Amino acid sequence: MTFLRMSNFIPRLITLWFLAVFSPWAVSVEGDAEARTLLLNAKQAMSQLNYRGIISYMKDNRMESLNILHGVAQGVEQERVLSLNTPMRELVRTAETVTCYYPETKSMSVDRRPARHSFLFQLPVDLDDLGKYYSFSLGAVEYIARRQARQVIIEPKDDMRFGRRLWIDLESKLPLKFELLDENKQVIEQMVFNSLSIEQMIPPGELSPSTSVDGSWKIKQYEVLPTDSLNWSLDGVPEGFRMMSYTRLKRGQENRAIDHILLSDGISSVSIYIDQLMNEVFTAQPRRFGAINSYTRKLDGYRVTVMGEAPAKTVQSIGNGIHWQDSPQR
Repeated sequence: MTFLRMSNFIPRLITLWFLAVFSPWAVSVEGDAEARTLLLNAKQAMSQLNYRGIISYMKDNRMESLNILHGVAQGVEQERVLSLNTPMRELVRTAETVTCYYPETKSMSVDRRPARHSFLFQLPVDLDDLGKYYSFSLGAVEYIARRQARQVIIEPKDDMRFGRRLWIDLESKLPLKFELLDENKQVIEQMVFNSLSIEQMIPPGELSPSTSVDGSWKIKQYEVLPTDSLNWSLDGVPEGFRMMSYTRLKRGQENRAIDHILLSDGISSVSIYIDQLMNEVFTAQPRRFGAINSYTRKLDGYRVTVMGEAPAKTVQSIGNGIHWQDSPQR
């Protein structure tokens, strides 16, 4: 190779080397920013658009179909989800109030959750903080429910959380498909729209419950408690998880109280249930029910159960880190 040819070739080599070294980083940064933007747009679309659709939901090796309707009137969200096969149930959300109907057992529960939190897709609000615990990247564009959707991959940066994949509609920005991945990156839960219709409005009657309730129904009412009234110390909670709510349910003739503490890092959620033992005998051990890991232990006459869509070591760490702060006021 002549010197002239070499002089032309070396700058090209340097350029190729520069692209090889620095382009992945640039693509990663660009992909991360675009993935975050898509997630924020999806969060906004879910709370502002009127839509209806049929969803297939796979969990615990079972597939079921759900009918979902979502509407917004004068800034107030309403959402209704109706199962189309056994077990029959209906969930209705108006603003922060969530009512669940179970016709087969003639029971219903009334709970409160933060506003703009859908039943189906829990999307993060503050992505800046989440960057400490998850990475965000883009995948391929695919057709879901005859719509083009871009895949967004959410990968945990530690072994205390599960990963997720979402496919977001390029036109409406609604999430069309969701997958929950365990620590081995296996799909353990999936939701996908089979059909979706974006509409000008959803008639109010279609957003109201269709289940008829009479005096024979059992109603579970959750009492919202101030978080500073919690008498438990949560020392085993992984970094990034925060208390989202603290509620109490009283059930049975003895008016037995069950406390519920909801923790979340913005993407993953874990529930803690604490109830007083009534001569029950059980063995403390971790369990897994499909996507849910559960851990139960006895503590000072109480049964503490921690469960959530998180690795077993996460729920065990939280369960083993629970202690009394002071004497309980129950």
